[in-house]
Amino acid sequence: MQLRAGGSGVHGGSARALSPFTRTLLALGIAVAPALAGVLPEDRADVMWHLYKGGDITIQGPSVLVRKKVGDNLSLSANYYEDMISSASIDVKLSASPYHEIRRQESVAADYLHGKSTYSAGFITSKEPDYKANTEYFAVSQDMFGDLTTLTLGYRRGWDRVYRDIKAPQGFIENDPTFHERADHRGYSLSLAQILTRNAILGFNYELLTDQGYLANPYRQIRFLSPGQGAGFALAGQVYPTTRTSSSASLQLKYYLPYRAALTGQYRFFHDTWGITARTAEVDYTHPVRKHLILDGSFRYYHQGPADFYSDL
Repeated sequence: MQLRAGGSGVHGGSARALSPFTRTLLALGIAVAPALAGVLPEDRADVMWHLYKGGDITIQGPSVLVRKKVGDNLSLSANYYEDMISSASIDVKLSASPYHEIRRQESVAADYLHGKSTYSAGFITSKEPDYKANTEYFAVSQDMFGDLTTLTLGYRRGWDRVYRDIKAPQGFIENDPTFHERADHRGYSLSLAQILTRNAILGFNYELLTDQGYLANPYRQIRFLSPGQGAGFALAGQVYPTTRTSSSASLQLKYYLPYRAALTGQYRFFHDTWGITARTAEVDYTHPVRKHLILDGSFRYYHQGPADFYSDL
């Protein structure tokens, strides 16, 4: 069984509901799963079809992962992930404009094994009609103390471009030529995996993230009283801070059961300079069925507080 970790994040720059692409990038920086540094990933080819329905939104699409060793010390991988979105989120519904769009993500990565150290690097690019993101990351893992302890240090850098879609006079959707923003992100991570017994692994993750640039949602507006307007109120764009620093820490325990199943417990704490505090507790159970089928079940509790920043009109 492989020790894995999951995480949640808060992101305000995307145009609509938090997309799986954004969650992927957040997971890269916030939830770094401990791994055994002295072992390269196995060769494999995976094909997946994902489907999500909720809030009048349907998101589905394929994902393909290919991983191949080159000699004894190098492993290369490539991944393609696609979202096909239909219906509308609440932001678009308010303007009575259902939408359909496709989001695509491609990534490449390399792992190099040298003694008890593993060096990893990768690049991720994702594109959707009103958001483009590029992320590069580097990590080094070191086995210590008789290979019972693995320490991993990581760094990532992201460059995002934010656009706003409008309806052209001809009736089709296009980017607003008067709106083009950017956001930069940096992340620093520390991960520690400790083998406690032959059946138990303890993992600790810490992540520090810094964001700078346009961090608001270009589609959301606030309504305020304005006696000079015919309706008595007016609309204005949201005003968000242009900087943000967040940190998260998580602790995970995975226990291998005698009948080839595994039980995982995890707790995560998140806090940022906007005053947002979040806590997540999760329990996962993995059960193999014969040789070719694995069933996973999970329960997650999540609680998040509000932000405390404000801006005068």
